[in-house]
Parts: sequence; structure tokens; C-alpha cells
Amino acid sequence: MAESPKLDPWGVASSAYATKTEHVTRPGAEALISWLDDLSPLSHANAFALDNGAGTGVVTALLRSRFPHLPIVAADLSPGMLEHIEKKQLPQVQCKVVDATDLHSIATDTFTHSLSTYMIQFSSDPRTALQEMYRVTKPNGTLGLCMWSDIGVTAPWVETARLFDPDYVYPYSWTPDWADQNTLPRYVADAGFKDVKLRTVRARWDFPGPEEVFQSYFEAKHPECMRGYQPWWDRGMEGTMRPIFEKIVREQYGGGKDFEAEAFLIVATT
Repeated sequence: MAESPKLDPWGVASSAYATKTEHVTRPGAEALISWLDDLSPLSHANAFALDNGAGTGVVTALLRSRFPHLPIVAADLSPGMLEHIEKKQLPQVQCKVVDATDLHSIATDTFTHSLSTYMIQFSSDPRTALQEMYRVTKPNGTLGLCMWSDIGVTAPWVETARLFDPDYVYPYSWTPDWADQNTLPRYVADAGFKDVKLRTVRARWDFPGPEEVFQSYFEAKHPECMRGYQPWWDRGMEGTMRPIFEKIVREQYGGGKDFEAEAFLIVATT
């Protein structure tokens, strides 16, 4: 594997992601794979799949389980994330450390199926990431995406922050248009894809209890969660704000049982 970069924030969060987040992303991944397979069978002898932004390997493992002979490239910017896939020693899976906005090590027209779940929005340049997926997908190939529309778990933080700043808006990695069912199909089409279709899927975080919420949100060092609380912690507000957050979770979100997330599934062809 390529040498790890000095900064790998997603790698730092990878173990917590594998244990506390995979179960929320799995329903969308399962639904996307089934939809993609209906459009273009992944069991075809010439099928070759890209899992772009593979993370800890939810999609890769599902593909390997359902389609034993399918060759897969699991690509991610984070070496720490990919280590979780490598440890599974899945057959016919090649891991690549590569930036989604510059898949330079992958030749044009390589894959019959290109998938990306919960990554495009987090990339430094989502439009370029989509263009790169189009480039590496064969003619008459298929694209499958999962994109967050509502992560859900950030809601109590927004309520907490608005007690101190009534105009507070959560500083997501993406702009609102990248979580909008009206603009996303257009962005996919702009990258060159056609026959773009969109569906909605929901999933529950279903934390066992409030302590698990606090561990997942604060201790796991998830980069997207840190975008919310870290600027306030840097101002010395942790001792004031964290107890309020915990109280809101216990009283308004069933102690962690009442969090729901929503995502868009998108499929298209080249």
C-alpha cells in the first residue's frame, strides 16, 4: 500500500466508523446494489466494479458476498479506512489509495459498474469526482450513488448551538444543493451520465443508549461531527455545551433511539 499521508482524519475515525456507523449506511448500500443489479447484472462474466470512497468496506463486502466472482477495486483517499478492507482478505478485491477527484491510477473505460456511497458530498470537488467516475466507467456502464439528504444525528447539536447563536446552521462539508433531490440528478447528468433516476431510503441510527451517542459524536473524532463542535470547543465551550447536548439527546431523542437518517439513491448509465 502507498505510504500513509501525515494527516488522515478519516483513518483516525475508521474504527469507530466500522462499529458505530456501518449499520446506518448498510441499508442504502444494499438497496443500491439490488437496484444496480436489476439494471445491469453484476453477475455477468465481464462485470468489473469500482467501490469509490470504499471506506471500511460496506459495499465491497456486500458485493463480494452476493457476487463471488466479481472483481472489485476498493478506492479511498484514506489508508486507515482501507486497512479495514485489507484485513478481511476478500478474494478478487484490490485496494487503491487514491483521491476521488483524480483517479489517475485507473485507466479510462475500466469498470462496468461504478458505485460510491456517502462519499461524493465529502470530496473536495464533487463535480470533478463525478466526472472522474464517468471517465473510468465503460460505455453502456452503470453508476450507483448514495448521497445523504439528512444525517439526522446532527440535529441535537444544532439545537444546542442555537441556544448560543439563534442563526446557527450546521457547517456540513457540502452545500445544500448537494443534498437536494432536484439538483443532484442534474449534477450527475452534467458529468456525462444519462437515464438518471433517484429514490429515497431511510435508516435508523438506533443507538443502544445515550452514552453511545456521546461516544459516537464526540469521542469517535468523525470529521463531519467535528465540524460542528470543534470550533466551539476551541473557544472553551465544551463544559457548557456538552451537558446541554446530552440533556437534549436524553429528553428529545429517546436517549439515542429516535435518530433517523435519509439518503438518496441515484442510478445512471454512460
